[in-house]
Amino acid sequence: MGASRRQRLIAMDRVVDIGFAVLLIVCGIRYFSRHPLEGVGSAALVLAIGAGVSYAIAVIGRRSPEPVVHGAGLDAVGSRQAIGLLVATGFWLPLVVLAPSFGWCGFALFFAVHRVIRGRLAIVISAAIVVAVSVGLFLMSRGDDLGLVLGPFFGGLVLTYAYTALDRALDAQRTLIAELVDTREQLARSERDAGALAERERVAGELHDTVVQRTATALLMLESDDLHGGEQSPVVSEAREALREGLVQTRQLLHGLADPRESEVPLATGLKAQAQTAGAEFTIVGDERTVSDAVSHALQRVVQEALVNVHKHAQATWSRVTLTFFDAEIGVDVADDGRGISAPAHHSGMVDPDSGDFGIRAMTWRVENLGGTLTVESYPNEGTVVSAIVPDAAPRTGTS
Repeated sequence: MGASRRQRLIAMDRVVDIGFAVLLIVCGIRYFSRHPLEGVGSAALVLAIGAGVSYAIAVIGRRSPEPVVHGAGLDAVGSRQAIGLLVATGFWLPLVVLAPSFGWCGFALFFAVHRVIRGRLAIVISAAIVVAVSVGLFLMSRGDDLGLVLGPFFGGLVLTYAYTALDRALDAQRTLIAELVDTREQLARSERDAGALAERERVAGELHDTVVQRTATALLMLESDDLHGGEQSPVVSEAREALREGLVQTRQLLHGLADPRESEVPLATGLKAQAQTAGAEFTIVGDERTVSDAVSHALQRVVQEALVNVHKHAQATWSRVTLTFFDAEIGVDVADDGRGISAPAHHSGMVDPDSGDFGIRAMTWRVENLGGTLTVESYPNEGTVVSAIVPDAAPRTGTS
């Protein structure tokens, strides 16, 4: 709640507390000026002191409104104020029966109890307050003045009903506010998603009109020169192949930017398609499960780069992609029997990820950015194994 509203509630509670103290003193003066401090008078004095002390202990030192207790019994009341007010009420109920002069304190006590207790327990306490006042007045009038008895009785019933209706209205208001807050958050998320999609479409359009068009033009010029019978060097042929692959990958990227939901495929499905396209074997180890988009994207890019290197440099007769589902990690291995990397950094065959090869550095960056590790093991003429392992942070579904 706001600071101003909290201050208003504190001020209102203080008025009720002071009112109870003033009424208790005034009623005590009135009663004991007419009755001696012996017998019933002594019992009334003890009960009045008990009610006042319990009430004071409950409210003194309280700096802010305490939560309302929606309980059905005493076990639901846990705050110091609620317990103190219930004890004060316990002293006051027999007091008002013995000394009806203290019945005026019931107004302040009614409001004080209702500010911390709601539900069936509040109705029971309200009924007890009303009945105690009525019984006290009935005994005082000796049954001769029914108006004096029925007036407070029906007035208390009306006040209790009004408080109950107010509680229900406040509960409905709180529920409505919670729903409105939730709706506002959903609307904000929808607006963010719509903005992100619009930005994706804008970037896709810019890439299509610039990078894709220029790449396609350069590739068309190289292929047109080849059709005219011009002799091309191996470097030009490799450049043409790189342009073709880059054009395909850029168009795939544009497709994902324009409608990212259509590009979301399971990790195993995506890796299997990459392996089949490259002519490699594909194997799954462990129980397949859903992984996060970030993990899936990174591992597919690692496998893609590794398979491109196999195709361009390894001169391998076979290659294999292995996807492994560990308990808390996901791993991929790309192995081949090619000629290997020409200069491993260590005699153990482990290739330094900080070597000059940009592809290895790019794969290492992707994996380490997700908290994982990437290793490249290679021996001359004995093949290469690229291994990536990343933590699995996505919720598991369908695992045994």
